[in-house]
Amino acid sequence: MTISKSQLRRDIDGLRKDTALLKDMLIPFNAEEMELLSLKQSNVSKKKGFSKVSKGIFNTIYFEPLISYGIKTYSDRQKLILISSTSDEFVYLSNDSIMHVYMNGIEAGVLTADGKFYNIKKKLLAAIDGNDQLHEHTVWINGKDMGYISNPRYVSKSIPRAFNLLKEMTIDERNIFLCLTLINLVEEAQLK
Repeated sequence: MTISKSQLRRDIDGLRKDTALLKDMLIPFNAEEMELLSLKQSNVSKKKGFSKVSKGIFNTIYFEPLISYGIKTYSDRQKLILISSTSDEFVYLSNDSIMHVYMNGIEAGVLTADGKFYNIKKKLLAAIDGNDQLHEHTVWINGKDMGYISNPRYVSKSIPRAFNLLKEMTIDERNIFLCLTLINLVEEAQLK
């Protein structure tokens, strides 16, 4: 990253302030609500300028606000992305080829451009089929097919669920799944 650590801290705090009202609207996040997450968004806004800022909320299939996000895009195509639920905060720092992932202030790992998620010890934890042309992306955790995430670019007229989960997940697997899929959901929604 070409941005200093102090600038990143200020920008993360700035995104927290920009999305605070959105986060205050969210309903409590748990495993049951996670399965109700939809591709439908609300409160979407975009500010243009030297650094572009986008923000919004992803709702449940019952139109309840569940996940908020804020994206700051720098002039050199680097991005800072903040995704929040009532219980967790995910921060993503990206350039063209690599994305550093932090969950609740702790570095969770690195996400590569080809959809592989490595922990800080460079061990492969998970992968996602990130082809933007697919209607659904398969998610593997520790080599097991855990489920699918729907592509927001292909929203049907019904209220589609964001996740199609195949297996019960441990807390660690759920955290890995969220680190990997929430960023996919937010970024692909920006391509619409």
